[in-house]
Amino acid sequence: MFRLNTILIVGLMFVGDAVFGQCAFQLSGHINDAETKQHLQDAQIIILELKKSVQTDADGFFVFNELCAGKYTLQISHADCKTLIQHIHLRKNIEVDWELSHEVAELKEVVVIGSAKQKDQLPANQLTGRNLESTRGLSLTESLTRITGVSQLQTGSTVFKPIINGLHSNRVLIYNNGVRLESQQWGGDHAPEVDPFIANRLTVIKGVAALRYGGDAIGGIVFIEPRQLRRDPGSNAEVHTAFFSNNRMGVVSAMFEGNSQKHPSFSWRAQGSFKRGGLARTPDYLLANSSMQEANLSLTGGWRKENRGMELYYSLFTTRLGIFSGSHIGNVTDLWTAIQSKQPPDYIRDVTFTYRIGRPYQEVYHHLVKYKYWNQLENGGRQQLVLSGQFNHRMEYDQKRFASSSNAPQLDMQIATGNAEWSWDLPLKGPWKSAWGVSAQYQVNRYTRRLFIPNYESTNLGVFWLQSYTAKNWSLEGGIRFDQKQIFRVSDNSGLKEFRNLSFSNVSGNFSATRRLGQFARWTFVASSAWRAPQVNELFADGLHHGAARIERGNATLKAERANNFSSIFTLSKSKWEVEWSVYAKWIDGFIFLEPTFPPELTIRGAFPSFRYTQTNARLIGTDVSVSYHINEHISWEVKASLLRARDLTRDQWIIQMPSDRYETRLEYHFRNAGKLNETYIGAGFLYVLQQTRVPQEGNIEIPGTSIKQSDYLIPPPAYWLASIEAGTKLKVGHDNWSIVFTATNLFNRSYRDYMNAFRYFSDEIGRNLALRLRIPFDLKHSHKP
Repeated sequence: MFRLNTILIVGLMFVGDAVFGQCAFQLSGHINDAETKQHLQDAQIIILELKKSVQTDADGFFVFNELCAGKYTLQISHADCKTLIQHIHLRKNIEVDWELSHEVAELKEVVVIGSAKQKDQLPANQLTGRNLESTRGLSLTESLTRITGVSQLQTGSTVFKPIINGLHSNRVLIYNNGVRLESQQWGGDHAPEVDPFIANRLTVIKGVAALRYGGDAIGGIVFIEPRQLRRDPGSNAEVHTAFFSNNRMGVVSAMFEGNSQKHPSFSWRAQGSFKRGGLARTPDYLLANSSMQEANLSLTGGWRKENRGMELYYSLFTTRLGIFSGSHIGNVTDLWTAIQSKQPPDYIRDVTFTYRIGRPYQEVYHHLVKYKYWNQLENGGRQQLVLSGQFNHRMEYDQKRFASSSNAPQLDMQIATGNAEWSWDLPLKGPWKSAWGVSAQYQVNRYTRRLFIPNYESTNLGVFWLQSYTAKNWSLEGGIRFDQKQIFRVSDNSGLKEFRNLSFSNVSGNFSATRRLGQFARWTFVASSAWRAPQVNELFADGLHHGAARIERGNATLKAERANNFSSIFTLSKSKWEVEWSVYAKWIDGFIFLEPTFPPELTIRGAFPSFRYTQTNARLIGTDVSVSYHINEHISWEVKASLLRARDLTRDQWIIQMPSDRYETRLEYHFRNAGKLNETYIGAGFLYVLQQTRVPQEGNIEIPGTSIKQSDYLIPPPAYWLASIEAGTKLKVGHDNWSIVFTATNLFNRSYRDYMNAFRYFSDEIGRNLALRLRIPFDLKHSHKP
């Protein structure tokens, strides 16, 4: 008996050593701000199974000691941030970093919204964190299409402009680091001159939800928001690289920023990027002369005290874009043949891969400089002054018709814009808040050689006033804005053409109400009335629009648009469900659009389809739906849909050139953290775009050899579907997390054409495209904890 007891005791000692030896693991890491990338102090981390919690220190560091091996669920939270749930399988010591995103859109680097409750008024959609990382290397517009209700207006494989609820171009304002982008934005072939790598967050506001940004934002507003400058002493760097298989494009971007320990009120940042791609490939052929190159630079310096600060920002955007050779046709007969054929002619298809950019091509330089000063008032209010200047130089090179032709561009346009904005946000008594401001702009445009847009000068003056009220479950906001726009000294270089000097002025207003439905749901209603003056291209365009490969004629009799908008947005974020459902209706009096005309025109540069600007009264009704369901801790499922019905009320017919219905779904699997790999996932997506059948059934376009008269040179292309996959992880290297993302679009290499691509007349869309992205951060100030 003694021997048996002794054996049992010794055995239990060994078992106890084995068990308790497994309870000596350590879990440690840092909690960081997803927007600023800085460490978060006082973040709380809870192991739910053990009901054990710790808080991060001043360096965002946390540690759990003496943990047993096993599976744990962690809840990470911080004031004003979204709570994060993470699952780990602990089998050895682990060091991880997690990032927390803000609960609401701050937008304070664009313009200050008085309080968090006021921020809730803006029905905004954001692209941040992992969703933004997986788009690095793409254009701004391609990135934004991840947001429900945003699609793209294309010109070939390299030029994209955002479409928000069916509206685009001059109806969608783009704010780059707090400055309204002003450039030669004449139509679909002039992409926004913005480097998306500067963005730490992309935000879209649909419709006229915020009058302080401009009454002409009938379609919506896009904000490109860099992270805030570093406030704690030290420095850090970040390198992004990407490679795309379709056009063998390579991309690199680097950022270096810091804060002086000797002068902690001063911070700075330098950023640059470069990309180069060769000929894009459809499933069946290369797109001749579709190579591109882009190089960008930005510099930021900031000075900040407790109640005031200033910032100076400069950016340079440069690009050279080849224009698909098959879009510039020598004669009318060949033009019709190219449009009606399903493939470009042999001499266009039979090219070999190259990075060379030949004629026709575009070359663009865009400079932006901004000075911002803000002052926090004792009563909680804030004043802000933003002064900015922009200079855009666009050169367009046509094909040479004669070997002796000049090497100079056929079109050379320069536009300079100066802008000043002053705003004052102030709290009133109790739940009331108010804001008002003024803006002024002066712009001058000059061209040499061929005429497309005449020389002109213009001025813009705007003033707004907003009032908001916040109760327990209600937030109300109303505003009014007056704008005056004048276009004067309009002329061409020959002195043979005469243009009218024009002046437009009117008032915009909006009202929004947000009702919180318990802790997890919210409903917002927005009503607005806004107007937009016709742009110079819509009034005076005359000739070949080079990049879009078409002749465009303006209409100097155009009146201003008036848009009356109503929208309703319901959002739910509870447990396993995330839902956003919006419904909108817009009545636009004097809606300006580009209408195909007959016949196509033959010029010394070739034969091109012809278009003219015209007006009608329009009604746009649509809905955007996004539903995410977390099936369990590993699997999530998302469904999106965007539907639009655009009607010409004057002619009682559908409106041409509106996006067709889109449906998307995505299934994603999230792996447990293991070793140095964390936040690992893999997902598959499916996109289905219907054929656009809601177009005018008849028009004035006579199809050769038939008695058919269409409303367009080519009927809308058939419906198509595309599959994609995406996988990513974060690799722990030292104290930093490297981000690795792999994507594959058009996975099955399907041939298709998109109705919103101006080059659907001439070529298919690009085929399969594999992309590998790597983000490498370097935290040069890091507190190591044992």
